[in-house]
Amino acid sequence: MKKILLLLLSLSLYMSPVRAACDFIIDIGDNKAKLVKKFREPFPQFDGLFMLPVKSTDICPNDNLDQGIAVEYIFLGENLAAIRMVVFNDEKNSLSNKLTLMNYAKKTYGDFDTGENPAIYNNFVVWETFGKIIIYKRLRSPQGRIEEEIYISNNEYDLKLGAFYNEIEEVKDGKPEE
Repeated sequence: MKKILLLLLSLSLYMSPVRAACDFIIDIGDNKAKLVKKFREPFPQFDGLFMLPVKSTDICPNDNLDQGIAVEYIFLGENLAAIRMVVFNDEKNSLSNKLTLMNYAKKTYGDFDTGENPAIYNNFVVWETFGKIIIYKRLRSPQGRIEEEIYISNNEYDLKLGAFYNEIEEVKDGKPEE
């Protein structure tokens, strides 16, 4: 009887889905202090917007992500507004062709239909779960380069980032600031 129970227990552990996910250290809306202590100060992008790039292998050591995938922390002021996991492809799209980030997204956030050939997937998928917005995007540019990323935020900070970028565009287009 003990052997049967032990066998069933080991099989259930083996067959249960393991969801490895990156440890992003802080959550959307949190102050940057923990990240600054572990890495460094974020770089200014625009007045009030900062970005801290970190190698994915430092944040996700058990997920077999490539060093050509960066985790970018986006801050509005002192608070984390979004996390982007970005693939830096060469002209042959070598990293995206390995399907590494796509497989990570499927494993971590949920499966999605990529058609018969995932290598030609050219679309995006959105998950809204546990108060977060997660977008996996894999789109081919007119020049043939694959732009692939995972974007993570929440409703509050996604709206704040949208308003921030809209304001930048208005100023850039020569419209007066309100």
